[in-house]
Amino acid sequence: MTRTLLAALLCSTMAVTACTKSDTGTPAPSPTPATPPPAPAQHGHGGPPATLADWANGAKLFDKLGTFHRAVTTSSPEAQKYFDQGMRWLWAFNHDESTRSFAKAATLDPSCASCYWGVALTIGPNYNMPMMSGPRAQVAQDALAKARENIAKASPIERFIASCAS
Repeated sequence: MTRTLLAALLCSTMAVTACTKSDTGTPAPSPTPATPPPAPAQHGHGGPPATLADWANGAKLFDKLGTFHRAVTTSSPEAQKYFDQGMRWLWAFNHDESTRSFAKAATLDPSCASCYWGVALTIGPNYNMPMMSGPRAQVAQDALAKARENIAKASPIERFIASCAS
């Protein structure tokens, strides 16, 4: 199941990258130098956060992470900012901070399917963490379920991207 989840998330990441343009229709400019990423999350109970709300806890918006923008279906401008930041952290290979941003976006707009997709994408295995713990896998599965619940309200490209993770 983990390999299937990883393959599906990789497919959807490639789709986002291929379909992303700036608001002007031209490729987005290169990101500006970012402030140093925060230290890895310290979880008082010795493990990763166990829920989406736990992941969102402590999320904040950072300056100078670039200008990448991928419009998603959301009624919250703040959720859009966190979604974009989640994508920027993903491209900066800070998966946990990316997950935190996507989780915050999902808590700001619980109907944003792409926000949940971002959580599932970034919480899973990656080259820095090749194995996924049970709590992380559960949050990923829960996030995918929430993305599916809200997918009917999403744009066609968002539906396609989320379908790659199903």
